[in-house]
Amino acid sequence: MSADLETYLGLLDRRLSLLHLLAQEFVDCRKEFVALDLDGMYRRISEQEELCRQIQRLHPAIHALQQTCAAHLGLENHGAIGNLENSEGAERLGRVMHEIGKAQAEVGRLNQIHAAYLRRSRRTISVLMNYIGNYAMTYASPGQNIRPAPTMMEKG
Repeated sequence: MSADLETYLGLLDRRLSLLHLLAQEFVDCRKEFVALDLDGMYRRISEQEELCRQIQRLHPAIHALQQTCAAHLGLENHGAIGNLENSEGAERLGRVMHEIGKAQAEVGRLNQIHAAYLRRSRRTISVLMNYIGNYAMTYASPGQNIRPAPTMMEKG
């Protein structure tokens, strides 16, 4: 295998491991949502953002090597694909691409679940804020200057 192909496969393996880490972060973040641990949620979301940035930083290098490796494996010519079945590099590339596809599908599924948690959390917070707004005077601190309601004698 050529050095370019090894580098390309290494980058794809790195991307695959980052996708697995991102999927695990989505799963681990559920604990913070269930416990309503806002600091933990923010920390997990920051970790997710960092993993996404790392994945994005791999894209230029992967894209640059993609054409070179396609030429090396003979993938730019559709008639040559049949000759690749015995190629070790092509087999490994096929396995890695298949695993990346599975990992991306799993991350997408977990992302949808995570988005649903966020929507539900927003709805719960809105309900609580409305409740607190309606009963703020009932539960106000005793030290605040709150005028009592006028009595019948004062009205008249």
